Amino acid sequence: MEVMKAFIFGFILSLSIGPIAILVLNNGIQHGYTVAVRSAIGAALADYCYALISFIIGTWIITSFTDYHYQIILLSSWVLIFVGFYMMFGALQNTRLLANFSQPTRKLGFRAAFYLTLANPIAVIALSAFIGHVTDHVDLLFSLQLAGAIFTGSLVIQCILAISGSFFKDHFDTLTFPFYLQLLGGLMICLFGVYNFVELAK
Repeated sequence: MEVMKAFIFGFILSLSIGPIAILVLNNGIQHGYTVAVRSAIGAALADYCYALISFIIGTWIITSFTDYHYQIILLSSWVLIFVGFYMMFGALQNTRLLANFSQPTRKLGFRAAFYLTLANPIAVIALSAFIGHVTDHVDLLFSLQLAGAIFTGSLVIQCILAISGSFFKDHFDTLTFPFYLQLLGGLMICLFGVYNFVELAK
């Protein structure tokens, strides 16, 4: 159950359409499927690295401060709600990127997407908050499983963006759907936090 939640969370978190997602779309539109998928894998792998670091640290915190599990969940819920609103606010800021998405760009493949994704600290904050809500016994092996689920969920979204850019490039006169995807992603992250408030109230 927790692994499935991690997959869904990685899926939702990747709906945050920022510079990386625009990069993947641009690669698909201007440079083809292969370049776009490479950049998609690079972005998803960076999410995996962040997830692994966040979950290992989170595991240590949860096991070291078992008496404060309630407070950890409470703090994590507030952080998720903050991240959700940050994503929705970011959607408004990224409309400028969407307005210029069709301008010629150079190829930025696996390594560029990987390093640029690592430069985004919001993913660490969101993933660290997620681990605070895990109810099963948390250990190193379980952290690896959860990080793998985050990677898979992220990769699905990134590849969808890559495929969309390469196969439907002739239909991208205007690009508006990423804006709505990020609003949806932000709202769902908020709901993750609210759900855990409800669980605490029971």
